[in-house]
Amino acid sequence: MQFIRFAAAAVLAVVSATAQAQAWPEQIRFGGFGQGFGKPYGLAVLAIAQGKGFIAEEFKDTPVKLSFEYFTGTGPAINEAIANKRLDFAQYGALPNIVGKAAGLPTRIVTSYGYTTIFGVARPDVPVKSFKDLKGKRVAVAKGTVLHWAFLKALEQNGLTLKDVTLLDLSTADQLAALTAGSVDAVIGSSVLLSLRDKGLVKVFYSSHDIGPKAAGFGAITVTESFEQQYPEATQRVVRGLVRAAAWLSAEQNREEALRIWTRSGVPYEALRSEYDGVPLKDVFNPRIDDFFVSQYRDAIAFSKDQKLIRAGIDLQQWFQPKYVNQALQQLKLEQAWPRRDANGKPLEG
Repeated sequence: MQFIRFAAAAVLAVVSATAQAQAWPEQIRFGGFGQGFGKPYGLAVLAIAQGKGFIAEEFKDTPVKLSFEYFTGTGPAINEAIANKRLDFAQYGALPNIVGKAAGLPTRIVTSYGYTTIFGVARPDVPVKSFKDLKGKRVAVAKGTVLHWAFLKALEQNGLTLKDVTLLDLSTADQLAALTAGSVDAVIGSSVLLSLRDKGLVKVFYSSHDIGPKAAGFGAITVTESFEQQYPEATQRVVRGLVRAAAWLSAEQNREEALRIWTRSGVPYEALRSEYDGVPLKDVFNPRIDDFFVSQYRDAIAFSKDQKLIRAGIDLQQWFQPKYVNQALQQLKLEQAWPRRDANGKPLEG
């Protein structure tokens, strides 16, 4: 009898040890948008969380390994990687978020990655001073990305449709080559385009910075449903690391170091400096899933259905998981660091 009790205790000890070992994943795989320069680094909050080790610090007492991959194909490539079960967390734009979710990708949104300034540039010899002047022009944009959404939205706001332009689907690297070769008239893209402006190869005719966050590119950091369900504590720690990265970004004394970290992606320093010049990084990288963030997604979903980019609707209540960022703000005593915003982006009082 004593032997049986000993054996049972030994079995329970093994089961307990096994359960404890399974409490953490062996590896957490992160993906984000890259700039097409073959660099293993990205931009926005995820790059800071990687470069400053905020997520790594959250797992220093565990055997968990972290891996980061940045995709030159941006949103569509990230959706493909999620579908092929190559990623657990992903930072990318709203439009591919939406297209992927509507197609059945099992993702949940755990925090905002902030917003991205969108630029329109044209060759100096092309008479383009505004979006209205794009009629009849050859315009390049990376389809299936948040830049694509912003382009379509801006066309609509200026009384134009896709029938009024010749749209070319080009990656960032190909856009630069096409512009310098003269095979396209204009490009809608990110701050990487400013390097061409600084060389006198293009002129900037549009910036979402002049209009405000409502016109900017935006997106989220997602987690796969299977990872969240199996590893809720690991999910919480990842989000806490991301919120710590956003808090670090909010301190203006860290601006210069942040720009230097982002240059590892291949985007020139001057382009990054120009993108954020005069803009409080605290406002850009608000991690909250609040009324403004939700309204942006509602608008993008409605627009995507109208443009026939998606057919199925999306249950936002199921998709958004604000509990992780809210708990992180509480744990880190950062509830007052960022205001909650109304649907138009105005800070709410109290």
